[in-house]
Amino acid sequence: MKVKVPQKLASAFRKRPVDADKYSVGTVSVVGGSWRYANAPVMAGLGARAAGAGLVQLVVPGASRMCAGALLPEATFTKLTPNCLPPKADVTVIGMGLGASVSSELIVSRLLSGSSGRFVLDADALQILAGWYGRTEGYEPAAGQELILTPHEGEAARLLGTDRGAVSANRPLAARKIAERYGATVVLKGAKTLVVSVDGSRVWENTTGNPFMALGGMGDLLAGVIGARWAYLKCDAFLAAASSVWLHGAAADCAVASGREPSISNTAAEVGALRIRLDGENLKSGETT
Repeated sequence: MKVKVPQKLASAFRKRPVDADKYSVGTVSVVGGSWRYANAPVMAGLGARAAGAGLVQLVVPGASRMCAGALLPEATFTKLTPNCLPPKADVTVIGMGLGASVSSELIVSRLLSGSSGRFVLDADALQILAGWYGRTEGYEPAAGQELILTPHEGEAARLLGTDRGAVSANRPLAARKIAERYGATVVLKGAKTLVVSVDGSRVWENTTGNPFMALGGMGDLLAGVIGARWAYLKCDAFLAAASSVWLHGAAADCAVASGREPSISNTAAEVGALRIRLDGENLKSGETT
C-alpha cells in the first residue's frame, strides 16, 4: 500500500544514523497493569517497540510478566509497587490497566510530583488526574515537565468536570480546554482524532485509521507508539503526538488493505514495517512511499 506522508508531518520521519544504538534512538518506560488488566501495559510496550524504541522498560505487576515474555522478550522488568522507582527513560508512559486504587494514586503522584521529563498519560492515569483536578483550575506541570494526555471522549469529560455530550458537541474546544487546564498536549481520540498543542495554537485532525480499529487495547498500543516516537525524535510534543496518531492509523489502514484484521498484534506489526520504511528514507514533504 502506498502511503503519502502529510507535509506537516514529514519532518517527524528522520533517517536513522548509521551509528545508532539502543539509547540514542530512545528509551521508554511503561508503568501500568493490575491483576485484572495485566496485558494493558504490555500492549503499550508492544507499541513502543514497534514504533522504534531502542529499550522498553516495563514497570508492571507480576501478572503481566508471562504475557510480556511471549510478546515482548526485549523488555526489561521492574515490579510495580507504590514505592517503586521506574528506570530513567526519555519518555515515561503511565496508566494502562493501572486501576484507580489508593496504590495507583500513590504511584501517579510519585511520578508526577515535582518531576521533570516527558510523560504520556493514558487510561487510569487520566482518571486519577481528573479526580484531583477535573473540577478545579487544573494542573500546573513542574519545571521541565512535559505532558501528552490521550483521553477518549469519556475521559475528556472527566478531565473537564463535564459530560460526554458537551465534549462530543465541540471536540476542538474540549481539547483546547484540557490543554489549557493541564498544561499538556492533548490527543482526543476517536474518529478523526484531534491533537492540540499545549498553547492551543496548533491543531492536527487525523484522517488515517478505520472503523475496524474499534477494539480493546488499541489506545494502549497508541500510547506506546507516542512514547517511542517522542523518545526517538526528541522534538516538541505536538509533532511527536500528531505523527504518532497518523502512523498508528496508517498502519491499521495497511493491515486492512492487505486483507488482514487490524488486531493489536497485526497493527503493531504494520507500525513496525511502516516506520522502518519511513525512517529508512530521506523523505521530502508529502512524499509517497
